[in-house]
Parts: sequence; structure tokens; C-alpha cells
Amino acid sequence: MRWSRRGEWGPELFGGRRLRSDQWAPLEATVYAADIEAVEQALEELTGFMDYFREDVDGSPMTGVTDGQLAVVHSTGTDSFGRRLLQVTFYAAGPVGESSPDAFERLRRAASALVDELNAQGIEVQEIRWAEQPYIIRPF
Repeated sequence: MRWSRRGEWGPELFGGRRLRSDQWAPLEATVYAADIEAVEQALEELTGFMDYFREDVDGSPMTGVTDGQLAVVHSTGTDSFGRRLLQVTFYAAGPVGESSPDAFERLRRAASALVDELNAQGIEVQEIRWAEQPYIIRPF
């Protein structure tokens, strides 16, 4: 697994910029596997209890599932080499340290749950690339 680390992301930030209550901290996973449908099904099993949402973010529709503190959005596609992939983005609500667990702990738990579910189901994953994304304004 690869992790793209950003300097201004996480609970201990450089420059003091913290996640506010009106922001989401996104963590994106790009999953490469021979059976993308099996990976998608594993994700559906993990998030099946969550409520569906559709909101406009920066003028574009965003659809996914949420439990109020964590939102999950996913889509399938191909990379520039033609490999099939599943793009999963976890969005956790803030502010950090003011709710339990904080946003980054929720992201850690969600990422671990996805990897654990893939392993438990015996789904062969070629690669997972994790990338921290800039905070966004929480649409709901």
C-alpha cells in the first residue's frame, strides 16, 4: 500500500490550520484488483447500514452513503494503463479533538475496516494507494 502524505493534513498540522466543524477531511483510496466487483461488494457490505445522500459540492453532484460523521463515496474506472480500479473516498467530520472519536481516528478506522474486510473475504488486491486530500466544506 502507498500513502501520499500532505504536510497540512492531520490532527497535528503545520501552521496551526485545524479541521473546523464545517469541514470534512477526505482520505482517498485507489484500489487495484483483478475482481473490482468483489471489492465493490465488500465496500457495500461495510457501508450497508449507512444512509444514502446526494448533495452538490462545488457545483457538481456527490452521491454516497453517510452515518452523519463519516461519508463514503466510490466509483469504478480505469487508469492510464487500462487497469480497472475502484476509487473510494472517505470523508470524516471535524473538529478534531472535540468529538470522540475525532475525524482522523474515524478515517483510520474506516481505512482499516476496508483492508480487514478485503482480507477476510480473501479478495486479492494488487495495490491500494492512499492519498490525503485537502479539506472541503461539509455540504450537510
